[in-house]
Amino acid sequence: MSNKTGSEHDECQWSSRDLEGELLAFNGRTLRTIFDKYIAYKQANIIEAGCGLGGWCEWFKRKGAQVVGIEYCEHVVLKAKSFKPDIPVELGDVTNLNYDDGTFDVYVSLGVIEHFEHGPALAIDEAHRVLKPDGIAIFTVPVLTPFRRFVVHPIRDLYFILKKMRGDQVYFWEYRYSRKELSEYLINSGFEILEEGVDDYDESYTHRHMGLWADWFFLRDNKDIWGLNAFGRVALQGLKMLFPRTWYCAGWVVVVRATKTS
Repeated sequence: MSNKTGSEHDECQWSSRDLEGELLAFNGRTLRTIFDKYIAYKQANIIEAGCGLGGWCEWFKRKGAQVVGIEYCEHVVLKAKSFKPDIPVELGDVTNLNYDDGTFDVYVSLGVIEHFEHGPALAIDEAHRVLKPDGIAIFTVPVLTPFRRFVVHPIRDLYFILKKMRGDQVYFWEYRYSRKELSEYLINSGFEILEEGVDDYDESYTHRHMGLWADWFFLRDNKDIWGLNAFGRVALQGLKMLFPRTWYCAGWVVVVRATKTS
């Protein structure tokens, strides 16, 4: 739940960001190891479905890949092109892509499918359709960690109950899936799971953490994408000492292969 509409969230998320800041914030992401392992950049034709300002599209392009990014919000596409006119970002709908069956070698979806209130199945089915047989897809979603289940969400639920009691409007924003839920959606759409893991920053990073940044606004360094202030860094060190990172990470990444259809 959220006190902002989807369009208000988009405006809030992207208004203060720029392309170079996005690229800088990729340093230390666990996703980079996943991408290096599964993508042959110079031979790959990649689609990123739900690309925002196109930071990862630019990153793939610099690696030598052929890439296109799909973004549903027109003003975000225009902002991306204001930073770099030739950035490979275009307006589109990830549940109804304007590409033929079997077009792409790699499909990338980073923090997108959780935002469909009716569920992610349409977007996942479309991913399978546009991938070549045996093509690779990489999905991330916010994960329902023990820390979120037993600490973050009960506090949020109480907050939104109080807002509703005051008559304030509350909107759907995103689901936070368990690892099992995400895997089941992918298998049901015809994918074979190859690997799963944490989507956040490497454990060596002490000044950025997506999980804490997303869940606790007062731990953010608002000058740095996913950056933590002094209190946030202390909190992160405490969590690292006490718990495995699967208990407090931001997201879960699943790498899958598109099985052949009959």
